[in-house]
Amino acid sequence: MCEGEYESLKAIYAVSPGFVPKPFAWGTYDQEGPEVYFLLAEFRDVGEQPADPMRLASRLAGLHQRSTSPTGKFGFHLSTCHAKIAQAVDTWNSSWCAVFSRHIGHTMSLAKPMLQWPEFDVVCQLTLEKVVPRLLLPLQSQGRELKPCLVHGDCWDGNTATDANTGDAFVFDACSFYGHNEYDTGNWRAPRHRLSNKAYIQNYEMHFPVSEPIEDWDARNLLYSLCFNIGNAIYIPGSQQRQVVYDDMTALYKLLSTHLTRIVLSPP
Repeated sequence: MCEGEYESLKAIYAVSPGFVPKPFAWGTYDQEGPEVYFLLAEFRDVGEQPADPMRLASRLAGLHQRSTSPTGKFGFHLSTCHAKIAQAVDTWNSSWCAVFSRHIGHTMSLAKPMLQWPEFDVVCQLTLEKVVPRLLLPLQSQGRELKPCLVHGDCWDGNTATDANTGDAFVFDACSFYGHNEYDTGNWRAPRHRLSNKAYIQNYEMHFPVSEPIEDWDARNLLYSLCFNIGNAIYIPGSQQRQVVYDDMTALYKLLSTHLTRIVLSPP
């Protein structure tokens, strides 16, 4: 967790200095007994949380636009952690669909034995086999190109703030990798987050337009939100996201099944 946080902050700081606390080091204490790890980073005085929509959106979009994958591909050079979940992003692949499938598939595999819900297992399989390729393959088909962007990885209310001394928006507690820029806004969908305020996504899209095909944006946003909500269902005591995730995956499958059927049945 400490190494992933350090590497995430270092990557973001290299592109957008000031948007994250400057990282200095990570390591383990020299002591007997259980290993204890540390992360050393610049102190930032936290003000208003979350940050102002205009300031946060512009800085996040700037990070996405200016970042460049060192391999030109999606993924990361090590696994980073979303809370206690070690994300399966430690790979490099030119296909965003392949990287995301591996990532969300790993998260689902952790959830299944904890939730012990056969119906959940079924909708997970349908999501991986049907929904993910239907929504993500078009991003890189028919001549479309998708830039691997450095994402924060867990951009929610508690991980963004206004610097009390400068007034600038900044983020922290990152679990980064190179992915589709819209992945970061998937965490803004949940009503439990104040970032669900429409002002955040509206300001973001002013700086970074929606990817083609535009008509798939809302379904993609719902798909990306699953990663965060599944994590919430696993690790947050009393979480209400178990049913929400199941309903969202069911809704996505039904929506896309209806859409695909309509295309097949329509006259040439």
